[in-house]
Order: sequence, then C-alpha cells, then structure tokens
Amino acid sequence: YASLNYLPHKLAVKTNNKYGHDCFWAPPKGMDYANLPGAIPIQKPNLYPDVGSTYFVAQYKLPEGASLTFHGKFGHERYMSWTMFGRPGELGQIASADHLRDFQIRPDKGSVNPFKPSGRRDRGPRKYTFHVVSGPIPAHRAPNTIYTQTTDPATRLGMSIRNYLPDRGRDGTGDVGLPKLVLNLADGTEVRGQAACAMLDPIEDVSTSTFPAGLWKGLVASSADPVNAPAVNPPKWEKFWNALYNVAGIFISDQAEREATYPPTETGGFQNNPDTSYLLTPISLKYGPLVTVSGKMPTFPKTLPAANRWNPRKYQVRYWSLCSGSSPVTGLGYDCVYDQQVPITKKRHYTVVIGRAKDRPPNARPACGYQWINFGKGENYPDPAARNYFDVMYMRFMAVDPGWEQAPQKVRKPGTEKKVMGPYFPNTKYWTKSAFRKLGCKAG
Repeated sequence: YASLNYLPHKLAVKTNNKYGHDCFWAPPKGMDYANLPGAIPIQKPNLYPDVGSTYFVAQYKLPEGASLTFHGKFGHERYMSWTMFGRPGELGQIASADHLRDFQIRPDKGSVNPFKPSGRRDRGPRKYTFHVVSGPIPAHRAPNTIYTQTTDPATRLGMSIRNYLPDRGRDGTGDVGLPKLVLNLADGTEVRGQAACAMLDPIEDVSTSTFPAGLWKGLVASSADPVNAPAVNPPKWEKFWNALYNVAGIFISDQAEREATYPPTETGGFQNNPDTSYLLTPISLKYGPLVTVSGKMPTFPKTLPAANRWNPRKYQVRYWSLCSGSSPVTGLGYDCVYDQQVPITKKRHYTVVIGRAKDRPPNARPACGYQWINFGKGENYPDPAARNYFDVMYMRFMAVDPGWEQAPQKVRKPGTEKKVMGPYFPNTKYWTKSAFRKLGCKAG
C-alpha cells in the first residue's frame, strides 16, 4: 500500500518548476507543494485539502463582452474538473458556482476523452477546447462551457482546475500541462500569452475562506466542555452542509435550535467541490490517544499504477479519502489516505487508526490489516488558546454514482447520515495503545 504514494517529492518539484511561472494560473496548490522551498501563500491549501490533489487557481477580471477559450488535454489521472468560485457569502465563505467534470467535456474532433467509463484510459490524442462565458447559466448550455454568472467587468472572478491522483510517474497535471489561453474580446479580436494576461489582471491572492479565529475561540470557551468541545465521545460524524451549520452550529446541542439558527442548506463553503460530499467529525485525544475509523469501503476504480481501463467500469465513488486536519480557523490538512491505500477485507471492511507517532501500536500497519494516519498538530492557529490535541477528521466521497442510494449525497436531512448510509457510515471510537495492540495482526 505504501508504494501507491500520491505524488513523490521529485514529481512535486517537477510540477512546481514546470507550471509555477504561468502568467494566468497561480503556481500549483496542494499539500505536496505547500512545503517546497519558496512556496507562496496561494500554494498552501487551507480549505481542508486532500493529499492526492493538485489545484491550479486563476483569479482575474473579464473585460466587458469578452470570453475565454482554453485548449487543453485530458490528463492521465483519476479525476479532473473545472469550477468557478461563487460570490463570498456569510463570514466571507466561498462556495462553488458553475462547474464541469472530466467525462462531461467533449474531446476535439479526432481526439478521445479517456474519462468515459466504457472507454480506455490510455488512448490518445486527448485534446479538448473549453470556454468561460460571461453571464448567467442559460436553460440550454453550450457544450464545454462554464458561466461566470456576472457581466460586471469590475468583478474579480475565480476558478480552479482540480487534478486528482495522477498515474504513477506522471506530474500533477497528469502529464499534459496547463491549458493554453485565448482571450476573445467583444470586437472579435483574439489575444494570447502575456498580452492576454495584461488585460485580465490576474492575482495570486491567498484564499481567506476559512473560519474567523475570534468566533471559533469564543464558541469553544463558552461551550459546556471547553477542554474538548466540539469533540464528543464517541465521535459524531456529520455531513458537511455549510460552514455556519457545521462549524458554528455544532456547538448548539438542541438540533431544532441549531437548524433554526443556522439552516442546513447545501450552500457549502471552504471552496467545496460540487462533485464531492464530505463527512466531518472533531476529535480530542483527551478521550484517548488513538482513534479508529471503520466502515465499508465503497467500490472505486483502481487506476494506480496506470490501469488501461476503468476497473470496475461501474463504481460507487470515483475517489474516497480520509484525512486529519486542524481547526476550521486554519483549515490545514495533516495526513490522508485514499481508497487504494486502505487494506480491506473480502466484505470491503476497513479500519484506519489515527494518532501521534509516539503512540502508534506495532499492529497499526497495512500488513496487519490497518492503515495509519498521523494526527498532526491540533488546532494550529496563532493563539495560546489553540489546543494541540484537537483535530477535525474529514472524509471525501467524490463523484458518486447517482444510482448509489447509500451515498452521503443522498442524505437530505441532518441526523439521518447513519440511516441513509448504512454500513458505509464510519464507526469511530477512542482507544489506548495497549487495548489496540491486543487486537493483534489480522494479516491473511
């Protein structure tokens, strides 16, 4: 399992060197890039990131009546999408707006789309043409087009390309590079390269879509259990609806009051991916030095190291992962495991163990049937009140089969997660090192 690493250091360096100097796209963003020498703030993901991802973000102003055309190639990877950022809402939270996923994008004439589940992943050519158009989303969309939902040339737009899990040896784009940009002006003129960038005024602004430190600190301090809050024993997983409901609302124990105060509408925040449903739980090591998360693993396509077909062709989820992270104030990701790294039984049951390295039992390893996640550094915001024993765990269910009835995407009401998801809902408990060691090794 360990050999299925997400992006070896040398490939992160290669990706950064290759695409870190584009005049339109900011340098690659992700857990693999944040710690490289000379990394700039926008490369540091602070929105509960995933270890398998490389994001390219562009923030620009589109002149009146203009549109953008991109000439790109489909990468050798598990998943790719284009997403516009929404307007900042409550607490400055940025949700997602219009977006298209890989298999929805038509290839150029004579090219193939390797993301079609019935096709092969290794064929070419892989070219496509993509458009960004001003204005609202029309009733009948043009193909390969996302819409800005504004016509104001003074509005700074944001968008991202998400790349997940490149095939082994491929860079963070899946080895196809960044799409080439054409700015189409209102009078029909086409502008490229540096000249286009000069007119689009791109910036490399760090995202501020996290949660205000003062508000979080106050909620913890005034809670019934300021040592652990909002973590409880046993941990309680919830679907992510929006930042106010999940982060501020978790401190309200009365469910009716919580929903009345912070309605659980699926408006998102933390620049969530519209293709993904997230489950979250806070944990406190004061309840026990080790935490286990277990459940049934959804079916997913095994693309690593470099499968030539989608196998299985029909899967419940395109990508699954579990991560440890900081408080919502900083939204940092510490450590993750994704689907292909997790040992499962014949009945697809998994157990992942979370803790500090010093508390890791000898049997908390893949050879014994368990995967391990490092706990990380706790709340991690610059304040003496920050607790180094408090984390947020988050689980991603990405691009699920619309017919899979036990997906978190099918959860319509808070509190029904376990009922809807059945065995796929995570079961979580605290352990001592000696108690976990007694479970022994389940190998074979």
